[in-house]
Amino acid sequence: MLVQTTLPHRAQPGTQYTRTDGDVTLSITDLGGAGLPYGAYPRLILIWMTTEALRTGERKLELGRSLSSFMGRLGLQCTGGHWGTIPRFRDQMERLFGAAISTRWKHEQATEVHVGGSNLLLAEEFDLWWTPQKLLRTPPRSSVTLSQKFFEQLVESPIPLDLRAIRALKQSPLSLDLYTWATRRVSYLERPTLISWAALRRSFGAGYADTPQGRGKFRAKVLDALGRVRWVYSALRFKVEDGGVLLLPSAPHVPKLTK
Repeated sequence: MLVQTTLPHRAQPGTQYTRTDGDVTLSITDLGGAGLPYGAYPRLILIWMTTEALRTGERKLELGRSLSSFMGRLGLQCTGGHWGTIPRFRDQMERLFGAAISTRWKHEQATEVHVGGSNLLLAEEFDLWWTPQKLLRTPPRSSVTLSQKFFEQLVESPIPLDLRAIRALKQSPLSLDLYTWATRRVSYLERPTLISWAALRRSFGAGYADTPQGRGKFRAKVLDALGRVRWVYSALRFKVEDGGVLLLPSAPHVPKLTK
């Protein structure tokens, strides 16, 4: 769900961000009043949460040394001040931990109509402490407790990512989205599949107008982002065509474990 529900790239007004792709509608709702998460930082935080939950096997995650170490591995320094990483991480954490993701789908066939949905709360509880010059302080310890449903999804359906690739792509939300999407998609791809520009725009281009100019701008951004993804994930095979991107069966970026 988190791969399909890409977060906004830019700040959004209001308390709900909604996208529709065919019969499926995805919504991100601000429950805590901090605003909707957006940009690269909440994506990086989600990757850390997934990594840490799988590593520890626990829903409650300590945000102290682990998060600071993770930031360091991505080449992000903890800096204070108005434009530093600390206030931006703090802001996006509050937004992300106070968000819920909802999926609704509708399928009509002959005289039958099937409507369903699923709601996912990311954080059940969170406790954050900050100082002007440090990302997190102790004591007391900052932590986030993942919801049971979110934790179960992470454990049951993890998507392996190479943190070296994340480090290289960390400044581009679209590149992070396409890398995560491509990694998951090729893990089960059996034959060449054309992903139309319209489908790509529905999935990743909510901030681009549905006009010739907007579609052209989105296409250029996708081509640039795919070039970045291919640079870090050279085994990814695809061809750019007039109708879209032809995704070809490829070796996974993180090899599957063998017994």
